[in-house]
Amino acid sequence: VGATVLLVPLAINIALQIPGANPAVFALTVAIATSNSFLIPTHQVNALIMGPGGYRVPDFMRAGGIMTVLFLVVMMVMMGIVFD
Repeated sequence: VGATVLLVPLAINIALQIPGANPAVFALTVAIATSNSFLIPTHQVNALIMGPGGYRVPDFMRAGGIMTVLFLVVMMVMMGIVFD
């Protein structure tokens, strides 16, 4: 939430400087991208299962790397479909 609150106004200001850019697309891209927390155990749920599950940061990096790439590909395709 903190990253979203900090970066959305910045993204909107950048969009306003680009002729023809839609600020909503920039804001939504930031909002969706900041929810991508698969790579390290920064999300509460990931941190909660880390100890009892015996997971280590490299475990999250291995599984999260694949999820992050998949997330970014799907996000970019869907943003192109919705806002094209």
